[in-house]
Amino acid sequence: MTMKKLRLLASWNMSFHWFTLGIIIPVMTLFLLEKGLSLAQVGITFASYGAATVLLELPTGGLADALGRKKVYIYSLLFQITGALLVLFVNSLPALMICFIFQGVARSLSSGTMDAHFIDEFYRIDPVVNLQKEMARIGTFIPLGLGIGSLLGGFIPMALGKWTSQGIFNSVYASNYIIFIIALIVQLITTSLLVHEKQPDGEEAGLAAGFRKIPEVVGTSVKYGLGHPVLLLLLLATFAWGFSISGLEQLWQPRVQAIAGDGTGSWIYGLLTTGYFLAASVGSLVSIPFCRLFGDRYHLALFTARTLMGSLYFILAYQSGLIPFAFFYFTLFLFNGVQSSPESSIFNESVPSEKRSTLLSFSSLFMQTGGIAGSVALAFLAETYYIGRAWIVASIVIILSAALYLLIPYYQKKHAGGLNSEF
Repeated sequence: MTMKKLRLLASWNMSFHWFTLGIIIPVMTLFLLEKGLSLAQVGITFASYGAATVLLELPTGGLADALGRKKVYIYSLLFQITGALLVLFVNSLPALMICFIFQGVARSLSSGTMDAHFIDEFYRIDPVVNLQKEMARIGTFIPLGLGIGSLLGGFIPMALGKWTSQGIFNSVYASNYIIFIIALIVQLITTSLLVHEKQPDGEEAGLAAGFRKIPEVVGTSVKYGLGHPVLLLLLLATFAWGFSISGLEQLWQPRVQAIAGDGTGSWIYGLLTTGYFLAASVGSLVSIPFCRLFGDRYHLALFTARTLMGSLYFILAYQSGLIPFAFFYFTLFLFNGVQSSPESSIFNESVPSEKRSTLLSFSSLFMQTGGIAGSVALAFLAETYYIGRAWIVASIVIILSAALYLLIPYYQKKHAGGLNSEF
């Protein structure tokens, strides 16, 4: 396969994955409320999803390294389809929690699978590939796919809801889940036919063999990640990002409501959500010339982008008008998008192929743990004081974490010759 064909395949596969999820994002809470759940029960249901994801993040990453990334990703799609099918037909809290546990398992199984596969394929075709540029090009389409999916998800109930509002489904929002299932089946078929993966060397093909390898793979990979100074710096930066971004994602809607008033139409939330995804997509595209400004010294580009992002949190905390809020909100996510590909490049250049999925899952675990801590701490600050105070704290955390990137060159030189080797 040529580099161009691989780039197209990776862009399609990863952006369509997020496109499918975008179809249900706008209606997930509404669908659960329509089934008779209270807001508190909706929170419990989402918590079951989060718990399943966090608990299985590392083991499933190890399974992907032991069994094969494509194979584990296919399993994730099967779990996702099962969970979505069950959601259509159940109404009680325990049953819906089981559905969301299925989806949490699917999320953990998919984490660090196809991205690890495509990164390895890029290195196989060209061992000295500029990974930052390749990931930036792919990263342009991922938030775009999610944004288009979310936009489509907002219109599906209006177009198809009248057919699903009666009968066995009895909900306008069931139409989103039906389209979601169809899209997942398309993803399963295209991945099965278009993505080709070599079986991990020396491994038996069975699922049981993959499970037997999990403790060893996870143990050695975690030890490698914590013992590698560059990776540890990136993991700490990821934790700080998860902490800060959770406060923004959790609190921007009530902040907009307070600015615009209770009578504001729901369209403004859809517009801001779509703009967020588009800004992230532009940020990924802009990251190539942005990094070039620093002579492709990614640590300086990351330090600058993250410092600017943190400063925008601070500015956003003091906005009282809808238009300036939207401008700074979009700009913040643009600089967030700028960081993705250079950080991914540094991370993956420091990771051996056989540990890639596990360490990507390990990074995701740091991000989710930071997100949980931020959700609790920043929500407490927002409730005790006000939302702006929570965002000021998030601003301080994200700006301080930018300094971690400045330490990378020192530890890269110190660790020279040790990258991509067994710990």
